[in-house]
Amino acid sequence: MATLQALTARLDELEASLPQLIADHPDDGDFWMAFAGVADVIEDQAGEHCQAVGKRLAAMLAQYGRYMSYMELDCEDD
Repeated sequence: MATLQALTARLDELEASLPQLIADHPDDGDFWMAFAGVADVIEDQAGEHCQAVGKRLAAMLAQYGRYMSYMELDCEDD
């Protein structure tokens, strides 16, 4: 599990890269595959911070008119 500080830094990097990621992958399917490739790694390291990470991912995507379904889950450490 990563610290909240480390997760925030990775989320900041992903958010900063979104405009280029969208430009590089204009096809929705290609975009979601590329985004998931990065986001899944962050989510896998979130541990007790999984709710905050999920909300942050959903919020950053919404800024660019892209939405993912998000449910509050009872997150546990793996």
